[in-house]
Amino acid sequence: MHMKFLKLILILFCFNINVYSQYVNYTQYYSSPLNLNPAMTGLGEFGRAGFIYRNQWPTIDNGYHFVSSWMDYNFFKSNFSLGLNLSNEIDNFSKLSTSHISPSFSYEIKLGYKLILKSGLQASFTNSNFNTENLIFYDQLGVNGVVNSTSENLSDFKNKNYLNLAMGLLMYSESLWIGASIHNILEPNISYSSDNLNLERVYSFHAGYSLKNIGIAPSFNFRKVGSFSQLDIGSYINFDPLSIGLWYRGVPIQKNNSFESIIGSLSLKIKKMNISYSYDYNVSELLGYSGGSHEISLIFLFHFFGKNIPPKNARYLECPVPNF
Repeated sequence: MHMKFLKLILILFCFNINVYSQYVNYTQYYSSPLNLNPAMTGLGEFGRAGFIYRNQWPTIDNGYHFVSSWMDYNFFKSNFSLGLNLSNEIDNFSKLSTSHISPSFSYEIKLGYKLILKSGLQASFTNSNFNTENLIFYDQLGVNGVVNSTSENLSDFKNKNYLNLAMGLLMYSESLWIGASIHNILEPNISYSSDNLNLERVYSFHAGYSLKNIGIAPSFNFRKVGSFSQLDIGSYINFDPLSIGLWYRGVPIQKNNSFESIIGSLSLKIKKMNISYSYDYNVSELLGYSGGSHEISLIFLFHFFGKNIPPKNARYLECPVPNF
């Protein structure tokens, strides 16, 4: 039992450093498009506003908490779109809190009447805070278990700021979409000490196909950070106004596949609003320890131009990405 617990701690530690300190890892990645790919800025008819919250592994020291709120607007006549993403990650396991402010813009080119290519760029300012109040270092432990003061210099552990960049491409037709993005382009140093700890670049490739006549939209998202790879693959099934989703997360051909999950989701669309809930059920070494992961998202559609506008299909080619 002790060996299993030790293995779990090592898995969580490595996973936290290699992935979560670098990239927000939402299951409903299409419900947080500005975190996935800057080229998805302005994919809506006019404006969109969204909110997404993830509670990861809640039974492990209250787990990890991720929240993002975002807004974008499609200036249709100019081919430009602007967006802003605000996000925060709280890691109760290591008492680390990280906040991001990330403006983005995209530009689209019509490759034909039914084919669009979008490019996007995102800048971000990050503030990271590390709470050292509850930490106990080795030199604080006496022979009788008495906690003394530490000789560690904790004054630099209060605050860390850095800038970063991300970019992406997205091509879509009435039924198909293919996208790719790169995050952490500047590979900033996030170390609180004099040592260097640079974020590795995150590469994402995502694509899907919408079979509108039968209401099925299979898709996948592949991510790579250094030596770590992750694949999400599955499909949405639409029963308007409801849709359900079933997904698998993991890389079956990879020997060290410690984060396999089976994911179920349920979405409800009400006029200009979409609300979704998903649950990740771990089927790997985390089974029985993590409590899975819960995620909820909201998306609102809006515009500033009143109701006297031509039909949507006469104005622009709608991207078939789900949840929009």
